[in-house]
Amino acid sequence: MLSRVSLSSLCVLVLAAAAPLHAQQGPASSARAAAVVEPAVVELGAIEPASLHPAHFVIRNLTNQSLTVKAALPNCKCTDISDVSGKVIAPGGTLGLDASLKAPRAPGEKEAKVTILFEGQVPPVTAAIKGDVQFPVIAEPPYCDALKENVRGVVKLRSKDGKPFRILRSGGKDPAYLGFDPKADEPRAEYTLLWDLSGKSCEQMPLWWFVFTDHPTCPSIPLRVRDECTGSKADAARHARFWIVKDQLVDAEFASVGKAAVVTIDLEHYNPPMRGQVTNARFREVQSVRSLTPSVVATLVSATPHGTDGATLTVKLEPIAAAVGPIEGELEITTATGSGRVPFTLLATESATK
Repeated sequence: MLSRVSLSSLCVLVLAAAAPLHAQQGPASSARAAAVVEPAVVELGAIEPASLHPAHFVIRNLTNQSLTVKAALPNCKCTDISDVSGKVIAPGGTLGLDASLKAPRAPGEKEAKVTILFEGQVPPVTAAIKGDVQFPVIAEPPYCDALKENVRGVVKLRSKDGKPFRILRSGGKDPAYLGFDPKADEPRAEYTLLWDLSGKSCEQMPLWWFVFTDHPTCPSIPLRVRDECTGSKADAARHARFWIVKDQLVDAEFASVGKAAVVTIDLEHYNPPMRGQVTNARFREVQSVRSLTPSVVATLVSATPHGTDGATLTVKLEPIAAAVGPIEGELEITTATGSGRVPFTLLATESATK
């Protein structure tokens, strides 16, 4: 039987033996990092919709052995990267990686990531580009949060230049305000708008709540509707036709009779069950584009395939003579594998000049 003294001594010995092991775990964990990306994140700050932003990263080998890049995988097609697959990074050496972020056409924060994989049992590293897509009229928040049976809310709009502007339409009808009377009050540089999606069935739930303004450089603001019906439940036909519209909206800005708006629409291959494998290359054989809104005529100008998994459409949108003011509707795109719809906005002016 051990005495109290011997038991204490034994405990001290056990703790002393355990302490170095615990101390080694921290450095051992950090020592497993074989590479690092510098900088890990490129912060772009405020960026304009549909703008392109290049970034440069350096992959640094932290080991005394060569590292071979297996692949660099962007998490979305909004990111183009230089080809670094198969490149060897010498011990302690570096490898440059060029990437670019194509900002979406809707407001809000956007983050694109590139995961760099290495040959062997080397942990991957990640490079990221972040930006906040802002319109000349800033929306806070830049969406309508209709999740969990929430059907009403508010959004604050303010002009970046601080100049007064007017709200023309909101959600397809006259705007509803908090603390502002358009009949009695002068235009302001900031508003609080109400949005209301009550009474909408899942089939009727829109992808976007569009706000139209008379700001000279911001005719419309798309607010994404966050709802269970606008996620995976929306557009079930995409599985059979193998394509989606990249931005899920078309902002035609201004147009008039005799001066059509020319827009580009990016189609992307869609086949998650096969991990993006192209099983029907005819998905991008565009047959027609037509407006489902009688006040606007759509004309397909061209359809240009790119790579193996996409195509860019050029389309003209022209309002009819009697159409003046905010217009929101849908375009129907038909390819050899099926048809799909995409919302569009357009502010029709009375003449060919804005």
